[in-house]
Amino acid sequence: LHLSIRRQRQMCIRDRVVPSNVNAARVIEPFLVAAKRATEIVINDEKEHGDRALLNLGHTFCHALEAATGYSERMLHGEGVAIGCILAFDLSAKMKLTSQEDPVRIKKHFSEMGMMNSIKEISGVLPDADSLVELMFQDKKVVNGKLNLILTKGIGKAFIARDIDPNLIKSIINESLA
Repeated sequence: LHLSIRRQRQMCIRDRVVPSNVNAARVIEPFLVAAKRATEIVINDEKEHGDRALLNLGHTFCHALEAATGYSERMLHGEGVAIGCILAFDLSAKMKLTSQEDPVRIKKHFSEMGMMNSIKEISGVLPDADSLVELMFQDKKVVNGKLNLILTKGIGKAFIARDIDPNLIKSIINESLA
């Protein structure tokens, strides 16, 4: 993550300006902690047979959004992951795997960090939910035509969910587009 501090006391994540009222330490510290933990997981699971797969929380949604935006500056990878994490929490809540409060907490956290937290924040025209789900089915996490996602049973409790109903995914995407 390319972070820089401008003289105007505004923090930038690439070209995205985060308001000066956002504490830089509050933004940077979670990334440092997460990067350290992710490094430990990758070292211990090089072939992605265990916990390493859980690092993909939000990524299948993100990859579909990146493809939909033409891998452009309209949405940076980290922003797509943030939106994807929120969508994964929304889907988990809709499936009654996690509380209804968890997605709200995650959205609030990303918002306080100046991150995108909804598909509708992506500039320009985007495809509809059907097309986005089709893009999700092009992801490497599709096995034998079945979409596998990283979902959650609560904050810090991610797991691999297999063969998710595409209609549930479409409903979550439609809610984020609204």
